[in-house]
Amino acid sequence: MSIVEAKKQLRAGALKKAYDLALDALALDRADAEAWGVMSLVALEGGNVAKALDISDKAIALGNQSPLVLGGRGRALLATGRQDEARELAASIPLDACGDALEADTVGVILARTGLHEQAVPYFERALSTQPSNAQFGYNLATSLQFVGRLDEARLAYARVLDADPAFHRARLALVQLQSRGEHDLAAVETLFEQCSGDADSALQLGHAAARILESRGDHTGALDWLFKAKHGKAAAVEHNRAWAEKLFAAARERNPASLQPVAETSEDECAPVFVLGMPRSGTTLVERILSSHAKIATAGELPDFALLVKRSSDTTGPHTLSPELLSAAYDPEQVGKAYLARTEPMAGANLRLIDKMPFNLFFAAHILESLPAARIVMVRRDPRDTVFANFRQLFATDFGYYDYAYDLADTAHFVAGFTDLAEHWRAALPAGRYTEVHYETLVAEQESESRRLIDFLGLQWDDACLHFHRNAAPVATASSVQVRAPIHNKSVGQWQRYGKYGEQVDADLRRFGVSFADN
Repeated sequence: MSIVEAKKQLRAGALKKAYDLALDALALDRADAEAWGVMSLVALEGGNVAKALDISDKAIALGNQSPLVLGGRGRALLATGRQDEARELAASIPLDACGDALEADTVGVILARTGLHEQAVPYFERALSTQPSNAQFGYNLATSLQFVGRLDEARLAYARVLDADPAFHRARLALVQLQSRGEHDLAAVETLFEQCSGDADSALQLGHAAARILESRGDHTGALDWLFKAKHGKAAAVEHNRAWAEKLFAAARERNPASLQPVAETSEDECAPVFVLGMPRSGTTLVERILSSHAKIATAGELPDFALLVKRSSDTTGPHTLSPELLSAAYDPEQVGKAYLARTEPMAGANLRLIDKMPFNLFFAAHILESLPAARIVMVRRDPRDTVFANFRQLFATDFGYYDYAYDLADTAHFVAGFTDLAEHWRAALPAGRYTEVHYETLVAEQESESRRLIDFLGLQWDDACLHFHRNAAPVATASSVQVRAPIHNKSVGQWQRYGKYGEQVDADLRRFGVSFADN
């Protein structure tokens, strides 16, 4: 009975009471697997992730296979960067084993965060069927529905979230992005924005929603005015450090790739990783969709694994998996390569190429080719001015500090200039047989020839399915999840010119930061 009460106290957030009750149970029986399970969850909720993993090991070894404990262990694995283990653990938990809504939602979140959105949907549906008014459960379901392309269902799910909780502004922003122009209610968004004074995250979400509405009506400068207003509080809070960004780019450039083989031959029947890199919102998802439409190419989405493995192999410490110190650190390329392949080859299945589309692996281009002799890199580039506006207009994850540049237009231009310089460096320094560029503007103008060139670069025979990437049914867990389900178009080329004085400002900032254009 004490363990039943301990779980009740745990879910109520009474960690001390839950701990004491579990400790009482262990005093009677040190092999009580349920009590150890509660202890592991107390450690997790208390922020001691390492302890939670140790204790969950003991609970599971003693026979505790409850989704509550397994789900908690999965969360701890995610927190320590062990994505592959978390993915495997969550995939092993049957839906019918989830005894309540929280267990089902927890498993669904782990599946979704490790790229398995299709598998996550039934777990979110189970959670929501038990607690239909839980806005977070509804949002989780709506997001996975959107990423797997079930857009009509996603719209309904986001709308139900707002019915349950009108202040769930992340759902409002997502719904605005999925709705047609005539459905937008700008006045309602403006009213809500006025009511969220002091809440920087709510201001961000609502301001981005208002900007999207104005963009859809053709008022591009008005949309930017909204973004300036919405991002001001967050920009002041995070205080993006340009000097740190410059050190990051410099550390990447200083990586000596001289030992790289000019060409590592890859036969058509050999499994090899493909890294699609570039600034966010530059066309990386479009390239991924074109390539993964090929019968022999699969995609793993955006994996954090490579940088985590480099860090684990180095002697660097601290919470960040992207830092100047890590980029400069000594590490074991062979060890990293073997570990990366062990994690990712099962995702490829019968396919011969597997795409990893984590954009900021662009800093690790030399590490990738050092560690994985069969790897190929496709660097996606776009007009830096369009890239600046595309990043500034995007609301990235607010708890992921690498995107802090996007709260200020000039900071965004500074960061994009750093990327442009780094991309030029990689183009000159890395072996052409293993590294290639694709320019977004050329791709949308010459889709077939550029797509054929990329497939040839990967050492495969042409597949006509690459021309029909919008029919690709694989999940898309990025901001481009809607756009890439339509045929290719050039509507996003030259967008920076729509923003009048702001476009001129960005053009001038980029030139000041060292970017040159053909019209110089």
